[in-house]
Amino acid sequence: MQTTLALSFSDPVATLTLQAPEGKPPTLDHAVMDAMDAALAEIEGRAATLAVVLVRSASPKFFCAGANLKVIETLRAETIAAWVRRGHLLMNRLEALPLPVLAIVEGYALGGGLELAMACDLIFASENSRFGQSEAKLGLVTGWGGCHRLSRRVGLARAKELAFTGRMFDGTEAHAMGLTTWCGPTENLVAAVNTFVTAVAGNSRAALRETKAILATCDSTTIAENADVEAAASERCLTHGDAPARLQAFFAARRSRSTPRP
Repeated sequence: MQTTLALSFSDPVATLTLQAPEGKPPTLDHAVMDAMDAALAEIEGRAATLAVVLVRSASPKFFCAGANLKVIETLRAETIAAWVRRGHLLMNRLEALPLPVLAIVEGYALGGGLELAMACDLIFASENSRFGQSEAKLGLVTGWGGCHRLSRRVGLARAKELAFTGRMFDGTEAHAMGLTTWCGPTENLVAAVNTFVTAVAGNSRAALRETKAILATCDSTTIAENADVEAAASERCLTHGDAPARLQAFFAARRSRSTPRP
């Protein structure tokens, strides 16, 4: 029995859950990747009604151990490039979803599992989480954007140390280096996620979409170019988003509070 992927919706949240046989870590193979592509297509189609996407595992011991070893065993020099590019396309599609994506990590996120978590916008992790960019131990390199995303999260020097050694590190260290947004006791993880989801869900879906798009350009644009990006996004918020209604409600409430009572 292999890893499977479940997609569920609970307004306004979409949840992708990796499910593996009991005691086994979830892994990624061609079938799981195909299932995730289909799930992402459905999320894209419903994005206007959603506030957050959660990526998690059904196991409290494993988030994801990366590529399925049976797949790795079949890879050859003439076939590995296609496997790498397949993973890149999937991780890039996850990263490009037009709404916030949150990885919820309990237990081990190793190799491609860490790459999956980093393709999400934010990582919330329990103290029992364990991370590792461990590909060099198998004579390989990161294949799904790991070095690229890790260096942007923790800095180039720290990313080099982690990738060169392939060492495992815990959630507390991951949080200290900036890899995760939140880290705490396992019993507080759900509450922390719910607090985040509630805050995001109260905001404009259109504004969230535009904000994520702006942030995606920040590494490649100057502050002068950013003015054009933000100006165009602001126009779309006022033309196609709910900014007019939200502004009207805000100013009406403000006027109501300032009106003297008889």
